[in-house]
Amino acid sequence: MATQELMETPFKRLWRGYLVARVFVALLLALGVMAITPAQSGQLLSQLALLGVYGISAMLYAALSHKPPPQRRVYAWLPTVGMDLLLISLLEITKTGTYTLTPMFGLAVLFAGTMGGWLVTLGSCAYITIFLIVESLSFRVSVLDPDVTQNTVQAGMAGAAYFLVGILVRLLASRVERETLQGLRNAAAANQQEQINALILQNLPDGVMVADQDLQVRVANPAAMNLLGHPHLPLALAQLPAWRGVVEQVTQTFADQKPVSQDLAITAPQMAPIGLHVRTWLTHPLPTFGSIGSHDNDPLCLVFLHDLREIEARLRTEKMAAMGRMSAAVAHEIRNPLTAITQANALLDEDLTDPGQKRLTYMVEQNALRLGRIAEDILDIARVHNQIQPGDGDSIALNDTVLQICHDWMAMAPAAHTVSLSLQADDSLVAFDTGHLRQLLYNLLNNGQRYRRDCADSLRVSTHSSLTGTTTLVVWSDGAPIEPTIEKHLFEPFFSSESRSSGLGLYICRELCTRHGAMIRYERQSTELPALTQGNAFIVQFRRAASPAHPQQTDLIHQA
Repeated sequence: MATQELMETPFKRLWRGYLVARVFVALLLALGVMAITPAQSGQLLSQLALLGVYGISAMLYAALSHKPPPQRRVYAWLPTVGMDLLLISLLEITKTGTYTLTPMFGLAVLFAGTMGGWLVTLGSCAYITIFLIVESLSFRVSVLDPDVTQNTVQAGMAGAAYFLVGILVRLLASRVERETLQGLRNAAAANQQEQINALILQNLPDGVMVADQDLQVRVANPAAMNLLGHPHLPLALAQLPAWRGVVEQVTQTFADQKPVSQDLAITAPQMAPIGLHVRTWLTHPLPTFGSIGSHDNDPLCLVFLHDLREIEARLRTEKMAAMGRMSAAVAHEIRNPLTAITQANALLDEDLTDPGQKRLTYMVEQNALRLGRIAEDILDIARVHNQIQPGDGDSIALNDTVLQICHDWMAMAPAAHTVSLSLQADDSLVAFDTGHLRQLLYNLLNNGQRYRRDCADSLRVSTHSSLTGTTTLVVWSDGAPIEPTIEKHLFEPFFSSESRSSGLGLYICRELCTRHGAMIRYERQSTELPALTQGNAFIVQFRRAASPAHPQQTDLIHQA
């Protein structure tokens, strides 16, 4: 339906032109009649009255009509083509001189063939033919008169000519309609494909750009713009010295007319080197177009830029995931001998008095504890994967539970563990397990404690509920910004910016949230300390619980 309306747009302009032309034709005919017909003749008044009625009706119809009537409704064309035929017929009958107005029928046939359907076109030609034949027989004494026969044959031939013109015009109009409809369909398909390509390019993690033979970058997606340094397009690649290797590869692709693939290092001033896997292809112009007076049919070079850091990160994640599954089994096996080592070291420490030997037993104890924490982190991952599915678990009062967990965390090290609380989730109930929330919050608090500054309110925990029913927990610290290369992999297993960290804390947090239908993310936020301060915020959005909190759990919280 929408396509049909779009197809009618050019015909609407023609339709409006036709309606305006009818008014001007009436005016010209009136001037012609006044110039030809004697002023004292009675026929002049009748013809002017006829043209006046026609002109007024044509103006009213032009003001009220906004689009052509349907082609299949023949009666809908009576106020236009039908009235034109009737006007020319009446003017022809009421004329006083030897001139003829029958050529005016040609205009009606043209408009009927262009705008109307086959029935309107053929009906108009049939009416004209019948009118001409009847007019040739009128006021004749004998039908067998040679003049009458000649006039009748001439009228028949004129009618056949009108039929031929009408059919040809209708065929041409039908072809224009089909090609217009096909063009609109092609334009819609091209527009849809263009939008799909644009969405793919916008969301593609790899850089994609298009360069011409003059090494001008015409199109680049956000990933490529980031690699290029966010320049403005169009951009001359030759103006970027760091991209000399890419310029040479694009030039080689145009010269060899075949794809090229290689690894390159982009080294820009005051920036770390970037390893890229660059692949280039050429587009092929349509040979049938030839020269079209523009560069739209020239070959272009499509350049794919794969960041080797991302490729290595994906490979590292896959390797670490496999290593994690194996490490879980190993961690379970080393817990027993690790316990024996810890106990034996404690017994040995009791019998030692030499400070140097006591320092060695302390080192053994600390490393054993560290190894134990790593083993527990690895086993926590296995426990999370084998525990509850989303939708199960307890319904907990978020404010009360967070308050109790934060107090317990601060009690572990009263001098060092300080946190500012802002609990504004009211009586919101969330679907989460209490033990899992404790593990989640401990991980986030320990992470914030590690990177916070030594000042008041530098570590904050807040909760709030929105009007849409979303309940949120935010753990904020005023630590330094996280580098973008690290931020991409924050929640991946075994990824850490520190050598002494297992890199499993945030990964376990994400897995716990996923298991309970919650979601965790990181973002840089500002808060008042009392001055406006930027910090790192880990935001957890919970799923609202449908049932009230477990009574035993609530009692335990208030008793604590």
